[in-house]
Amino acid sequence: MAALTFCKWSPCGNTTLLFPARGLDPAAQARLAAAALDASCLGGEQAGFTDVRARSLRMAGGEFCVNAARAFGAQLALEEGGARQSLLDEDGPERVFETSIRVSGWPSPVGIRARGAGPRWRVAARLTLPSCPVTRPAPGVTLARLPGIVHLLMDGATHLLPENCLAAAAMLRREHDLDREAASGVVWWRRRLEQLEMVPVVHVRDAGTDFLEGACGSGALALALALYEPERRRRLSIVQPSGGILEAEILRDGDGLVAEIDGDVLLVAQGRVWLPDGGDGAAASPAASRPRA
Repeated sequence: MAALTFCKWSPCGNTTLLFPARGLDPAAQARLAAAALDASCLGGEQAGFTDVRARSLRMAGGEFCVNAARAFGAQLALEEGGARQSLLDEDGPERVFETSIRVSGWPSPVGIRARGAGPRWRVAARLTLPSCPVTRPAPGVTLARLPGIVHLLMDGATHLLPENCLAAAAMLRREHDLDREAASGVVWWRRRLEQLEMVPVVHVRDAGTDFLEGACGSGALALALALYEPERRRRLSIVQPSGGILEAEILRDGDGLVAEIDGDVLLVAQGRVWLPDGGDGAAASPAASRPRA
């Protein structure tokens, strides 16, 4: 059996397992993640593998994930922040840790700014946006192609939230030919007063996972891109299924765009776990999809 150290994080309710990469190849990572994400083991919605020295994070399916990036930023703040913290004197001292990381699926470094202290931080991820085509294939439907993940956005003014989100998402992925993507999300969203609400279902092909997630940072980024107005600067507050709020903003930077996704990150647990696959090719049971709606 494989014994791995782990940290379990809750970035705005999107439960994330982080393991040290330690030379595990992608197939072994996917197998180990599937075993760990099962409810009979650690449980969670996604898993990633980290190299602290290289400041790199690879998700189990090679996909891109904003919330896991924010969780890794909190882990770095926990492990290394003591030597790099500055103090901001506003309503009281706030410890701040800043760095940049590499995340699977994303072509450029992701800036991280973590504020607070264990077990709770507030972490912002700042991303330089490459070309991210946004198209509208049908009324009330927007397709946002981010590097490492594609999101189908369903406007609640036209498309009501279905009773079975997992089944509806699977049908929509087939309809829009998204099953071949490394990762794809279907996000139902609606406006309520000054806030937005979203319900994301995310499928990761190689990891074999399909979750109605407590929160989705890349889904929030896709929604911010879909609603972006070049002549108007605004920071969107997007309520997640967990009840937490992700703040998303698209900003112009010279001739290009940058995005910032900000929200809480909570350390849930850390320690060692024994998994049934040591990376020698033994099959692990697939992670179960969790029907929460």
